[in-house]
Amino acid sequence: MTTFIIDCPRCRAKVGVAETGCAQRTGWDDEASEPYGDKIIVGLCPSCSIPIAGYAQQTNFKGYEGDDYDGWSDVIRVYPKPPKTFSSHRIPRTVTHSLLEADRTLQAGAYLATCVMFGRAFESLCRDILEKHAADKTKKRIMLGAGIRVLRDRNIIDQRLFDWSQQLQAFRNLAAHGEDFYISRDDAEDLQAFMHAIIEYIYDLTDRYEEFKERAEFRKKPKSIAEMFGSITKPHDPP
Repeated sequence: MTTFIIDCPRCRAKVGVAETGCAQRTGWDDEASEPYGDKIIVGLCPSCSIPIAGYAQQTNFKGYEGDDYDGWSDVIRVYPKPPKTFSSHRIPRTVTHSLLEADRTLQAGAYLATCVMFGRAFESLCRDILEKHAADKTKKRIMLGAGIRVLRDRNIIDQRLFDWSQQLQAFRNLAAHGEDFYISRDDAEDLQAFMHAIIEYIYDLTDRYEEFKERAEFRKKPKSIAEMFGSITKPHDPP
């Protein structure tokens, strides 16, 4: 029986799972002029017995460009605890991609890389929010530390989020600058929870609040005479 390696969220460790089911597709991408393939595989954790589903992309194709065999990427867990999704369409692609990379590195146990990707996501968020409406477009790009302070000064984030932001920046700096530094899985997961919270706060909740205000304003608008007195002026059927 085929076995795949995947991160178990309950055991919080890499486990070898016996494959009990697989859905696979392959094809040819006309725009890219290259083949593609991916698959979903499922099984039970050998330690805690929870069902786990993973996703993998095909990286090698037998007979294509000299490949002698089919190859696949590492399996990324998609159930339980799939990657976080957000409702706002304003979130920059760089932020989304950085969060996905952070999730992959966290599952792989590469927690230093996870910190770096969270820092990249947060820096992209700062630039999106602060540079988009900046009066002087010629200024140097905003870096993470300065961006965090401006978010606080403009009341875009409160003091507690500012404190969390500084912690993330400190972890990112230590991870990125070659320091003798250890980060635990608990630390990485806490930073992930913070990043998800601040993105929801700045993008998702802001969008939802604006939609709420629009509905409230619409309800305040005065109705037309016909709407207000329609039930009075409408002719009644004779008894």
